[in-house]
Amino acid sequence: MSFTGTLPGLTSEITDQFETALKQFVDSRDLPLYKMMSYHLGWVDQNGEPEASAPQDRTHGQLVLNVASAFGGSLEDAMPYAVAVELLHNFLLVHEDVQNANTERDQRPTIWWSWGPAQAINAGDGIHAMARVSVFEQLKRGDASPDPASISEALEALDNATLEICEGDYLDITYQERAAVSVNEIVAVARNHGSLFGVAAKLGGIAAGASAKQIEALNSFGSALGTAKNLNIDLKALWPSDGTERTEVQRGRLQSKKKSIAIAHAIENGSPTTRRRLGEIFMKRVLDPTDVDEVTGILAETESRRFSEAKIAELMNEAETALNQVGLSNSDNESLLSAAKIIVESE
Repeated sequence: MSFTGTLPGLTSEITDQFETALKQFVDSRDLPLYKMMSYHLGWVDQNGEPEASAPQDRTHGQLVLNVASAFGGSLEDAMPYAVAVELLHNFLLVHEDVQNANTERDQRPTIWWSWGPAQAINAGDGIHAMARVSVFEQLKRGDASPDPASISEALEALDNATLEICEGDYLDITYQERAAVSVNEIVAVARNHGSLFGVAAKLGGIAAGASAKQIEALNSFGSALGTAKNLNIDLKALWPSDGTERTEVQRGRLQSKKKSIAIAHAIENGSPTTRRRLGEIFMKRVLDPTDVDEVTGILAETESRRFSEAKIAELMNEAETALNQVGLSNSDNESLLSAAKIIVESE
């Protein structure tokens, strides 16, 4: 299940303030386009009327606030950056739903399913632009003069993360049509996608006035946990938690032939017969449930799940090593590591 609560190191009051700031920022514009965004973010129904949807994962924005708090920074300074990262995450979700033809997310119809792919692209691109605009919200504060260099650094970090994720998406789609993809290639794509948590940790440090060395270590920490999370998302699509049925999003990932580290491991380490059969399955245009069942059966034979879980644990150790270089107190370190574990283990 997605994590919809409050990460360790934060209070429910802070997360409520974050949700309010996020909502007020999106609601500050009146065109129905922004109602589509509000619908995706879970605040209104398809007619734009207030309606609380199922609670949503806000861990990207929360991590910004978590890191800033660990440094003793001002949450007011960090809030615009938290809003920016959360919006960037949702821009990517809107586009992922179009790419994978997901008709449902968070137990509601997706934007493209409700308004069509063209308007979904408009909404997604608009959310991306709003993420960038949020970085400049600090300029509106009358009680302080924000450092323009910090704002420039934050914006550059956000844009570089977006490019890395787009590169990862490009490779992901390319690999869907390849019969053989290596473990190293899959991990590299996961690192591209993991840059979103990297920039979340980095922006938390920038907001709190951390040193350049600390900010680099925070980026490494966030990127490692983000990489682990992305690998784990693919594993949970193959083996849903507690035997639950796959969600629409998980089915979309599998049916679109998204390659995972487990599949890459089986291709690299399976017998000639195994590799040939996997090649035959992934040459199909779309996979059906029986194909997925056969794939998971093959992965059990090659012990690919165990290999994948070991790689995820290795990445978590990498995240811990990076965080240890930041120089935080033991309690703050433990709090961020606990948050990282929750982030990685949630779907």
